[in-house]
Amino acid sequence: MLQRIGKALTSLARGTLAALVGVAAITPMVARAQTGDSPTPARVYYMEVTGEFGYEITQTPIREAMRDARNQGADVVIVKLDSTPKIGEYEKLPDDKQSFDELFRAQEILPIFTDEIRREWTKKPRIVFWVKKAMGGAAFMPFVAPEIYMTSDARMGGVGGIGVMLGSTGDEVVRQKQYSLRMARAEGYLIAGGYDPKIIRAMAEPKYVLSYRLEGGRPVFLERLPERPDEFVLTTDEDDSMEAVVRGQTRSVLTLTADTARAIGVSKGTADNFDDLMFQLGLSRNHTMIQGRAARILDGWKRDVEIASKEIKKRLEEFSQGAEGQGANTYDARTQMRGKQIRQIDEIIARLTRFQEAFGPRWHGVNGVPPVSQFRILKEQIELQQLIDKK
Repeated sequence: MLQRIGKALTSLARGTLAALVGVAAITPMVARAQTGDSPTPARVYYMEVTGEFGYEITQTPIREAMRDARNQGADVVIVKLDSTPKIGEYEKLPDDKQSFDELFRAQEILPIFTDEIRREWTKKPRIVFWVKKAMGGAAFMPFVAPEIYMTSDARMGGVGGIGVMLGSTGDEVVRQKQYSLRMARAEGYLIAGGYDPKIIRAMAEPKYVLSYRLEGGRPVFLERLPERPDEFVLTTDEDDSMEAVVRGQTRSVLTLTADTARAIGVSKGTADNFDDLMFQLGLSRNHTMIQGRAARILDGWKRDVEIASKEIKKRLEEFSQGAEGQGANTYDARTQMRGKQIRQIDEIIARLTRFQEAFGPRWHGVNGVPPVSQFRILKEQIELQQLIDKK
């Protein structure tokens, strides 16, 4: 009897001790769960890149904004992109007629989000592109980021016409090499960003046939028309109607919409406001917005470029009027007139040089402004006239 009581007491003591040990082990875990530190809030840097690609959207202000993000210790950089190219001042270009060669202009911007981050940032930030409109050369920009989101009315494309652009005359071998070089560069950006290169072929090459189906929730691309009910067409080899071109619903080249981009794995989601975007990024409850200088930098660039554009055209008009009204009959009068012309040319050259990345071939053509090289030749001619002039 005494032995049984002793064993019972021993068992009870062991159970009590185990229970106490268990409580002691669990209690710190509960305490940590209740009082432990939450993850450090992500530092979010936001910039809105808007305007005409290559004119208002260019490398200098974007590079400065990204360096500001770096200096502010950004963990996440969100780039909202809204760009629609124009002919002249107001006329929009149809999707299948815009220049694929704006890729070469984009190549001066894209390394800011790739190579320069690797070189200049201690810790690589999370880059997110939030697209409203990315037409023309701007369509290449989001592909450098592994995360693209779109607004519900988004459009991304307008780089069709590579075959038309290269023409059908001249050496066929040379044209094929030019085509291959351009496509290889564009495809390289998509591959680096984690996207299927067939997408850019569909966006750029007229009548390149592409469809897709979903397998395990992932798109499988097919270089043919759909043959099954679960396959969907992206581009066809048929000419587009005028109505389709006007509405931006071309099928000869691909223009991505929010729905299409999400279906084929380009877009990770659709968000029409910043709060919705942050929720989809998983940052709505744990982030800190950086009060950066992006708006001041980007808006300042657009303002300065517009002022420079107006000043160049004003000086050119003054120069033309002075040249037409040449009536200086004395050496001193001619010297004074030439000095004024040289000052006008110097002002034009200075502004063209400072903002040369914004004043590309399209701007020169639309505004009737000769390139810097012609102004320098003109200045040399005036200086030569002054040297051979006699009192």
